[in-house]
Amino acid sequence: MLDINEIVKTIPHRYPFLLIDRITEIEDGKRAVAIKNVTINEQFFQGHFPGQPVMPGVLIVEAMAQTGCVLALRQPQTEGKIVYFAGIDNVRFRRPVVPGDQIKIEVEVTQTRRTMGKMKAQATVNGELAVEGEFMFSLVDQGAAGAQIHPTATIHPTARLGKNVKIGPYVVIGPEVEVGEGTSVGAHTVISRWTKIGKDNDIHHAVTIGAPPQDTGYKGEKSQIIIGDRNIIRECATIHLATGEGKKTVIGNDNFIMVHAHVPHNCKIGNHVVIGGYVGLAGHTEIGDQVIIGGMAGVHQFVRLGRLAMIGAQSKVVQDVPPFMLIEGNPAKVIKLNSIGLQRKGVSQEAQAELKKAFKLLYESNLNVSMAITEIKKR
Repeated sequence: MLDINEIVKTIPHRYPFLLIDRITEIEDGKRAVAIKNVTINEQFFQGHFPGQPVMPGVLIVEAMAQTGCVLALRQPQTEGKIVYFAGIDNVRFRRPVVPGDQIKIEVEVTQTRRTMGKMKAQATVNGELAVEGEFMFSLVDQGAAGAQIHPTATIHPTARLGKNVKIGPYVVIGPEVEVGEGTSVGAHTVISRWTKIGKDNDIHHAVTIGAPPQDTGYKGEKSQIIIGDRNIIRECATIHLATGEGKKTVIGNDNFIMVHAHVPHNCKIGNHVVIGGYVGLAGHTEIGDQVIIGGMAGVHQFVRLGRLAMIGAQSKVVQDVPPFMLIEGNPAKVIKLNSIGLQRKGVSQEAQAELKKAFKLLYESNLNVSMAITEIKKR
């Protein structure tokens, strides 16, 4: 049994928000029973409701959660931790609770995995069920900024959230998802499963990550999405799982993926890439570092875009694009060297001059590709 002094040593809650009076039973890491005596002196009865006092249901849920906090923190491995809500499911209110009632709260741990867990709880008055529900929680270091999770978000118990992660309203994060510290996930975004996201990413609202690939050959095999650090992913973009057991869809670091862009199965995107709005990539495409793809362009499956290439808006790309080239059209054709892109990236004048010579041999001479490459190597 734990009295109020032991409770305040275990959890950080204080009056008037400490909503349990004592713990009458506890099996460390498994089960706990708490008591809350409800009196007319509670502050919330002044407005809920004058003349007909009823304890707010959300506060009964909070009392159940506080009991769960005590249970979670009474273990050696949780020393120095605090508990955050990660989700609430299947909560049902069966009867009102009024002044003079004594609430008996029973909480049982049903699942734990690393820093996440799930509990089921019920609150009764004189043996009659008042409230029941299930709670998901996360354990974070005390003194460190933990994940900020909106109460309407749904987080799977196997998901892992880093420090300073922000999860917006109605976000859904599924099984085996890892979100790195400092990453923000906007409202209504769905990260379905099997996804690892790095640090300091800015994922806007209504993004879909981890949906099955648009591939008739996909049979539900386990694949993965890997997203690096400091990416910006704007509204309604879609990023799909790979086809093939153990295969990956990969996005590197410092990329900007604009609204409604589609990153398909088995795609590999490098670093510092800009993908314009409504761009449609096809499966198995490879995008090199510092590529810019204009809005509404389409890229055929298995096509490779070389480093620092620039793709004009609305282009239809059906062949590999060499590095440093500017292409556009339907079908897209090489127009010239991406000189402005080279200048912006600080490529030396000497290197630019050599690239111009190579461009002329490849595209402005009478040599075929093999002959042009031979001439380039001679230089």
